Amino acid sequence: MSRKKIPGTIQAAVAEAYEVVGPLKRIQGVLGLPLSSLSYGTEIREDRPGGLGVNYLDRLGQIMPEAAEPIAQYFAALAGGIYQPVDLSGVMSADIHRLTMAFSDVLQRHAEAHSATSKDPSDYTPEEARAQVKEVDDLLAVGAALRAALISKAEGTS
Repeated sequence: MSRKKIPGTIQAAVAEAYEVVGPLKRIQGVLGLPLSSLSYGTEIREDRPGGLGVNYLDRLGQIMPEAAEPIAQYFAALAGGIYQPVDLSGVMSADIHRLTMAFSDVLQRHAEAHSATSKDPSDYTPEEARAQVKEVDDLLAVGAALRAALISKAEGTS
């Protein structure tokens, strides 16, 4: 899409969903909407809200799951949270090992950031913070995967 995007808006999330699965002609075929309606979904105007109807977003995500991720990220941020995709591959018995390893990596980064070798041992430097965010994201992903596997077992669906 060539339309200007304002980060953090539903229009930007819809545009990102389009970019993931595009081109618009393909999306038009899937949703059965005119191109003008699809274009309207990314338009930012003061006199009307823009965006794409939730039912269409749901349908697009059902048919093209990769389009759902930008929308999930948008709504998670709107609710004050984050969206973390869950990787359910692998053997569940390894999940505790993966969880403890990921937690160990977080602790290691924390110790390094507060050691004498750090540029600022009393706090995270921007570089250390970026590296720690990656480790925390990895920990969250492993924890979410373990949780999903346990829910599936608890509900008898695995």
